[in-house]
Amino acid sequence: MQSMAKKVTIVEQVRTAADGLRKMPRTELNEWAASHDVNNRAAWGRYKAALSTIGIDYDNLKAERQEEPTATVTLYTDAKASKDRFGICGPDGEPVWYGRFFDGDSDYNGEQSSGELAAAKKAVWLAHKAAELTGQIIALTLRVDAEWLCWATRTDGRGGKALELGRAANRYGITLTVEHIPGTQNPADKWTVASGYMRWQDADIASKVVLIEKS
Repeated sequence: MQSMAKKVTIVEQVRTAADGLRKMPRTELNEWAASHDVNNRAAWGRYKAALSTIGIDYDNLKAERQEEPTATVTLYTDAKASKDRFGICGPDGEPVWYGRFFDGDSDYNGEQSSGELAAAKKAVWLAHKAAELTGQIIALTLRVDAEWLCWATRTDGRGGKALELGRAANRYGITLTVEHIPGTQNPADKWTVASGYMRWQDADIASKVVLIEKS
């Protein structure tokens, strides 16, 4: 008696197609699910779980591919957990937002890497506010001395906690590039130990936005 062929699981299908799936926006992931008969109530949860094993957080993906950016902004961020403080500077190295973390900062738990992530996510949010104020589609270049944050936009299933930063950028429609700089070249560093507080509203973030010239 011939043995029945082994049924390929959803996880196996997803891992086989991982390279292509990681390049897809949500709409194409939906189409892939339909073509592989996993877009039903019984299989959908397992499909999303399988996607997570290859580094795709389906619920935090934008529904469509982002439009091409029309403007750019460069920000520097840093944090110092020993002081419970963060600093964010604009492209000219001048501060645009700094002060103490508050209880409402859910990303910060008193540990240094959580502060670095929280400060970086504040910068992404600030780029989002710049987009709202200018009506532009923003590409953010984020410069940090926490090198691990440069993994924020990896699409190979690696990246760890840094991927939270990339997901935040996706949610806000921000095209994100993270660049590492030495701590001695990070102008945000001194604002992590400065006294006082600067509100982002006082920085005129819209003035830091540079339009991309059309070719």
